[in-house]
Amino acid sequence: MSAGEEIVASGSRGRRPERGDETYRADPQGTRTAQRSNRAARRSDSQALQVAVIGAGVAGLVCALRLAEAGAKVAVFERAPRLDAGTSCLSAEILPLWGASLHLFACARRLGLSPRRLRTIAPTWSVAGAGTVILRTRWSGLEVWVEPEGMLSGAARRAAGRALRRLLRAGRHGASTLPDVPLAQAALPWGGEEGLRLLWRPLCRLLCLTAAEETPLPRLARLLAAALGTRLQRQWVQLPDSFVEWFSVPLTRTLGHCGSEVAIAAPVHTLEPCDGGWRLPQTDGRRFDHVVLAVAPWDAAVLLREIQGLGALRHRLSNWPKTSLWSTILSCPSGEWRFTPAADAWCAPAGGARTGWASLDRPSVERLAPLGTAAIEEPWHDFLLPLPESSSLTPDIAPGLWLAGGWLAPAPTFVGPEASAASGWHTAGAILNAEMVAG
Repeated sequence: MSAGEEIVASGSRGRRPERGDETYRADPQGTRTAQRSNRAARRSDSQALQVAVIGAGVAGLVCALRLAEAGAKVAVFERAPRLDAGTSCLSAEILPLWGASLHLFACARRLGLSPRRLRTIAPTWSVAGAGTVILRTRWSGLEVWVEPEGMLSGAARRAAGRALRRLLRAGRHGASTLPDVPLAQAALPWGGEEGLRLLWRPLCRLLCLTAAEETPLPRLARLLAAALGTRLQRQWVQLPDSFVEWFSVPLTRTLGHCGSEVAIAAPVHTLEPCDGGWRLPQTDGRRFDHVVLAVAPWDAAVLLREIQGLGALRHRLSNWPKTSLWSTILSCPSGEWRFTPAADAWCAPAGGARTGWASLDRPSVERLAPLGTAAIEEPWHDFLLPLPESSSLTPDIAPGLWLAGGWLAPAPTFVGPEASAASGWHTAGAILNAEMVAG
């Protein structure tokens, strides 16, 4: 069984695991190991592990799923009045769902949502005014095709192909052999200004959501290897509907079948210690053994403001690096990615017969003009996106207090649903391991 086949397999689907059931965990290499929690086995239903998860985004729901499958009683609190508010337009529909999204698709399979039923497309994108770039993976390496011919010179195309193969090989081994320089600086010998405009800048936006002048070369190599080097699918996946309907809603129903709960319009304002655990005084009077903050870093800093001894952590979370993402959804189908250099914006299939446009710069009439009148007439929404840091925090920040979110995901993961799912899964695993050690 590969790493993405089944990360969770405990008991029967849709029921709480009985006493003595085993919970299985897959490591990144795909090796499935069985672990039995002695402490959970001797708990009665009234003594089940009590966990509160703040935030019903992908990270919070995946964390709650793994804990519930292990027999914990989980309560998820979402401050917004709807379930999809914790999932940004970026992670819901703008970014592709890669075949390398192991945690995301493993949880989807656990919910009975087979990705095989989804439409797959080859990893291609077009650059306005330049042509279409096609990446084709082969057992022997990576091929780069640019159509129509003549948009990228033969020498530049061969240089770009050699560079991509080098990055792919280095990324598979951690990219430690690559110089820590910006992509734009390293890419100039790999096709010159023509290759930088046609290939490297769009690829950097696609994988890293940052400019080529700001993206370290090793980071791009690791993400490229994760995207094209997986043993599963080497394709992108298009959702038939919205991400929330495909993933979040079924996951919430499964949590209900496991005896857990998801409460919307239930904002949490403060935390306070309570008898060796934690309590949410303004939301819920129960005592929880663990609390998971599956929210943005600056929101987590607000929740921690009254906790003693976490001043340095609050300062770091409050000043976490972030970027603004502007996006909109158009009611027209799209079968590929398209990057428009003049607008510094890109579009992608958004599920169903819809297309999502995104830009890291504030939209204006002049900037959106190359995208057409439809993009100008549609309202664009601003979303503040926390960016992953090279020196990420560990999820445990205090006894019984944990963090989760895509900005904490282990590298290499893609910004969006896979990063959030990976972080939620790892945080839940850390809580279960802590319980096993304590027991």
